[in-house]
Amino acid sequence: MEKIGIILKESLKRSGFEKRLMEFQIFLNYDILVGENIARVSRPVFFRNEVLFIGVESPIWSHQLHFLKRDIIEKLNSSLRQPLIKDIKFQICSIDRQDSACSKGPERNTTARVPDKKIKMIYNISSEIQDPELRKKFIELMIKDQEYRMKKEEIKCSSI
Repeated sequence: MEKIGIILKESLKRSGFEKRLMEFQIFLNYDILVGENIARVSRPVFFRNEVLFIGVESPIWSHQLHFLKRDIIEKLNSSLRQPLIKDIKFQICSIDRQDSACSKGPERNTTARVPDKKIKMIYNISSEIQDPELRKKFIELMIKDQEYRMKKEEIKCSSI
């Protein structure tokens, strides 16, 4: 009998969904992967043909981040099982500023609240899963994963 993890991994490979999941991880964890300073002025917008399009808040930041492009690509690709990003293109757009776990101060919840933006991404990605039961479990798993990551980041911030 095969383990469920092996079966799921093979199913993801056959469906082509594995690549989408890796893209999704970049969108969900962008602020952690590139660092708070870069995430404060930029956000990933979309993928097309191994190119990640990143929105930045001003032409000045676009110019500055252009010099850091190789480092950003390396940071993002190193978080994945296989390199996914060949290039980055910067475009000017408005950036939603959200408070990070580090800036929330002393009051901390026992359960981390996943931002609506990330939940919408989870639902968007999971919409391609045909089986309703599997889709529901996938959504639950991804939300739990985000809560865990946020809680881990909160603990790391509070120990500084």
